[in-house]
Amino acid sequence: MALPNWWQKTIPHEDIRKGKMSEAIFAADLGDVVYGKAPLDYRDASIFFQKTYLTQGLKNLLENVLSRLNGGKGDPVIQLQTPFGGGKTHALLMLYHAVENREKVKHLEVISKLPEPKNAKVVVFVGTQLDPLGGKTPWGEIAHQLGVYKRVEEHDEKRRSPGKEILNEILGDAPVLILMDEIVEYAVKAKDFKEQISAFTQELTETVRSKDNCCLVSTLPSSAPYGEEGEQALGELQRIYGRVETVYTPVEGVEIYEVIRKRLFDDFGDEKTRKEVAQSYFDLYQRLGTDVPSEVKEIEYRERIEHAYPFHPELIDILYERWGSYPTFQRTRGVLRLLAEVIADLYKRQVVSPLIQSSIINLENQTIRREFIKHIGNEYDSVIAADIAGKNANAPRIDREMGSEYEKYKIASGIATSIFLYSFSGAAKKETNLPRVRIALLREGIPHTIVGDAISKLEEELWYFHSEKKQYAFRNQPNLNRVIMDREETIPSERIQEELKESIQKNAGKALEVYLWPESASDIPDNKNLKLAILAPEFSCESEEGKKLASELFEKAGIGFRVYKNTLFILAMEGAQYPILSRALKRFLALAEITSDKELFETLTKESQDELENKLRDAKKEIPFRILNVYRHLALSEKEGLAWKDLGVPTVGMSIISERIKQYLKDQEKILLRITPQYIIDRAFAKDENEKGLRDTYELSLKTPGMPVLENENVLFEAVRDGVRNGFIGVREWSEVYYKQDVSPTLDSVILRGEIAKELKEKEVEVEVEKPSVAYQHEPLPGPKVVKRLTLRAKIPWDKLSEIIKGVIQPLKEKGSEPEITIEIKAETEGEFDRTTLDTKVKETLQQIGKIEHWKEE
Repeated sequence: MALPNWWQKTIPHEDIRKGKMSEAIFAADLGDVVYGKAPLDYRDASIFFQKTYLTQGLKNLLENVLSRLNGGKGDPVIQLQTPFGGGKTHALLMLYHAVENREKVKHLEVISKLPEPKNAKVVVFVGTQLDPLGGKTPWGEIAHQLGVYKRVEEHDEKRRSPGKEILNEILGDAPVLILMDEIVEYAVKAKDFKEQISAFTQELTETVRSKDNCCLVSTLPSSAPYGEEGEQALGELQRIYGRVETVYTPVEGVEIYEVIRKRLFDDFGDEKTRKEVAQSYFDLYQRLGTDVPSEVKEIEYRERIEHAYPFHPELIDILYERWGSYPTFQRTRGVLRLLAEVIADLYKRQVVSPLIQSSIINLENQTIRREFIKHIGNEYDSVIAADIAGKNANAPRIDREMGSEYEKYKIASGIATSIFLYSFSGAAKKETNLPRVRIALLREGIPHTIVGDAISKLEEELWYFHSEKKQYAFRNQPNLNRVIMDREETIPSERIQEELKESIQKNAGKALEVYLWPESASDIPDNKNLKLAILAPEFSCESEEGKKLASELFEKAGIGFRVYKNTLFILAMEGAQYPILSRALKRFLALAEITSDKELFETLTKESQDELENKLRDAKKEIPFRILNVYRHLALSEKEGLAWKDLGVPTVGMSIISERIKQYLKDQEKILLRITPQYIIDRAFAKDENEKGLRDTYELSLKTPGMPVLENENVLFEAVRDGVRNGFIGVREWSEVYYKQDVSPTLDSVILRGEIAKELKEKEVEVEVEKPSVAYQHEPLPGPKVVKRLTLRAKIPWDKLSEIIKGVIQPLKEKGSEPEITIEIKAETEGEFDRTTLDTKVKETLQQIGKIEHWKEE
């Protein structure tokens, strides 16, 4: 059964639900309460106690003070010393209302059981409220509130501490509670009489100790504000208070979780739900074993989840311990203000999650983003926009591209967000590791194995994400990825195409005769070799330009027609995939340039230098595979015309283009490495043909679209030898017939059907020529006629012209000089020849290739 979402089981405060939060609600100020200027939540004692979780520290403090004021046991001087925003002001407000407004809260159980001092007075001094130049001094303000200002008026005006005797007098005999806040800040501002402030503080603490119904509660920060003067003032006051004080800590341990949810929720879920959710997360961490920090597998952590619900303790801990170490953050106050915005955002969007974890904080929300940015600097706004949150940020883009769980749970965005929160602290620790990232991200439905893979993607694609020795953080300095991206932007598209062409040339191979990026039919010869034409990117298989060029290459060779169509194969890329290949080439070029740029290279860390070299090596190794994956469409000349074949995804490790194409053609039996004698008869012989020239048989496979092409002439020779040897076919060499015997055929040989060869062989009559005797000799027989010149005139069908070139002109040229050719053409039509055909096409073509000696029109 799925766990319920936190927003289904809890009710945030009304102002959070309605989006009407005021910052003042989280900015408790003792002075504003005293002077009636604070929000009602702080000003009204009853409401204040309803929304306050009384920690054990606060209960102890309250009991001590009321006991002391009632003349009983209790510490006379108390210092509340916690880090910035640690709940000090809230503790002072509690004491103020418990004494000043006792009647309004005495019905509360926690108050009703405590001592009730009679006629107790409360005196408040807030250092940020008073003017150290024209206003009253601390002793003047205390006397004023007790109604005896006249007694110290002169001391107040002269900025001189009145001494213990006068202090004892003005405090009187009735119970008095003195609450002093921000005394360090006042001392820094009152530098002209800061020695008097120190003297007064010492005199006041000693006077209070001497009275059995008086109590002084003061706050001091854990670290000094305002530079060197602040340090001096804090040091002096700590020395004085240290002699007589008792230090109280208002909030400790898991109590911070209770404080936060009490302030932010009207209803934070039933106990059953809290326990079920805590147990579910606890079980998850047990299953993960060493993949998560050891403390989250302890039983105590399950209890922390219960106490923190609906927050994950990890989120509160990050904010309280890391961000809370910034003086400007003010721990409890800062955490409350930030979490109120987070709750409002998540509640409105109803993000699916049993707990509020750091990974689901929405940094795209400008209000939430500002709560972080104001403590670390505006430059990090661009870091968030570039890598973490926003329409164009890298992490959300990874989620969209990866789809599946990435997009559903915003894996990359969540990891980036949580690592960002871990990246800042007033202390030295400003990064995190993989186990802690798992705690920040994992919840019901997210596979734990996805985290390591996602981290790798962030390392590869984010710009300000830094990783070193398995520690991760965001910095405002670009990482190697950004350096690469910046260099990529300087590389023009022309350089990318040049690199592509060079890479194809390097990986073309020699399995086929390769012609790279032809632009016209004249770029590819019409010969018997098996040829591969690789088209340029602009001639993709889907484009009209690509289809048109491929058709032209198959049909033409120069200005004539292509004869050996079957020897040509055309490879084109898939246009939609070219941007991926282009990016890979651009990345390779950028990496190569950065590596060779010594000045830039030396600015990188050793780890980045090693990473750069690894990336360069991987990019270089990847390019051949990328090229094969994009150049995957092969055009063949078939009976029906041009046919495109998708070669599919290449095998890993394959890199040579012509080898891949040739292997594919072999697998598809478009190129034959072996044929049978039966194949020769079936494919080359017409039904009424008894013999066929071996040259014609071989060239038939080279010329006929759709017919498998022989790898070379030896494939035919081997089949002929086998057929003659076993008597399936015969061969005639000039006047000699070979049948059921070994033969070494040539392209000039003639293939005979088996029965014809057998018949001819049986009719052969061996004639034994007797040798002439010595006494008598015949005249020598005349030898063959020596032919030095040949002139012929033949009448041939128009569609056999190509055979004249191959079978007549080329053999004659091979044996002598270039033959002189005179062509006689007689053409008739039932209609008429138009002038365009006669002049522009026929006559112009003849004039380009030769001389017209006779032209007659009738």
